[in-house]
Amino acid sequence: MKKAQIIGVGCTKFGNILTSPELKDKTFQEIVAEAAFEAMDDAQIPPEKIDVFYVGNMLSNTTQMYSHATVLADWLGLRLKGGYHFDTACSTTNTGLGIAAQSILSGKYKNVLVVAGEITSSCPKGVNPLEREAISPTTLWKWTDFGMDHVYGYHHFYDVASAYGAFTTIAYMKRNKLSFEEMDKIMMEVNRAVRKHASMNPKAITYERGSLEQEARKEGFSSVEDYWKSPKNPFFAWPARLFSALNSADGATAIVVSGEAKKYTKKLPIDIAGFDWRTSNFPWGDEKVYPYPQDTLAFKTAYQMAGIKPSDIDYLYVHDCMQIYQLVLSEVAGYFPKGTAWKAVLDGRTMYDGDKPLNISGGRHGGGHAFDASAGMEIYEIVKQMRGEAGKKQMKKPLRVAVQHNHGYGMHTAVTVFKKGK
Repeated sequence: MKKAQIIGVGCTKFGNILTSPELKDKTFQEIVAEAAFEAMDDAQIPPEKIDVFYVGNMLSNTTQMYSHATVLADWLGLRLKGGYHFDTACSTTNTGLGIAAQSILSGKYKNVLVVAGEITSSCPKGVNPLEREAISPTTLWKWTDFGMDHVYGYHHFYDVASAYGAFTTIAYMKRNKLSFEEMDKIMMEVNRAVRKHASMNPKAITYERGSLEQEARKEGFSSVEDYWKSPKNPFFAWPARLFSALNSADGATAIVVSGEAKKYTKKLPIDIAGFDWRTSNFPWGDEKVYPYPQDTLAFKTAYQMAGIKPSDIDYLYVHDCMQIYQLVLSEVAGYFPKGTAWKAVLDGRTMYDGDKPLNISGGRHGGGHAFDASAGMEIYEIVKQMRGEAGKKQMKKPLRVAVQHNHGYGMHTAVTVFKKGK
């Protein structure tokens, strides 16, 4: 049977185009092109062999762009090729893999480029798109929150910190009979793992800040525990602290998917073995807060398509805008039995060298959250891990099957199953 396989990946540094040396003063077009050409070089495929390209972007306010494919056709060397803009918010590049696979398996195209970029730090100043000014977190959130139904369901901008973070954390505490002190320690250990992994990922937004231990020392604290509980890490929405939330970022990612992998690359191709998408407007779950039904359905259907069971999974990434979802969704995915993910974290099992590695890129806090481009950083990580190219954070266990989950606010779920190809 014909296969759709990943043969190339690209990822810029995640940071701030106003201040980060690797991104400073670059335009949206330039960061997207940087990621796209890294992916094409990695795949050893020239632009003229790409049949169609799909461009993901959410915040048109920061790019002043709507017709992304027509604008980028020249930048990517893809004039007169098929192309369009698509968006499922923060699940976009994960969704794009399934769209690319469908395009290839249908027989319409042989080689597909999926690329996405996002600028969350700034917007054009006045009429000159090359002059930019920083935007406040409040403005960024106002634009982001257009993902909610303000016409019929909401009369003010929705507070995701409580509904998506705090309520779920409280529910997990109660369900597992954990005290606040115990839950706070567990979340500290989740963040410790997040920062450790990001400190080994040069693409990550917190890479230069180092591990949580290193940052605590730089800030003058004698222990991670003291730093965690200090005013430097206030409650974002009790009981969720600031360090348990995402770090918004600028960046771009790209993936080349092919139905004729051997024609181009000598590197290991990665099979897109299964995928599924589900959508739901708020409220996303039931009176128990989680699991969200769209997550349960997406995992189940993607597993069926790929012919796997949860016990087959060697590596799992789950969407962690709020890090509580590392615990919640790893249990929903069947990676851990219900009520045990928190124990695995405390035992160090979710580290890159543990037996159940989780979110090794650093996730949406350590790696950074560039909205539509973010899932691409994890695809980049999965491909590098499967090829044995992940450097210091190369997993110790063999990686044959990986599963990636993403939420796109509010709410689109995308799940993809990856297998080592041939």
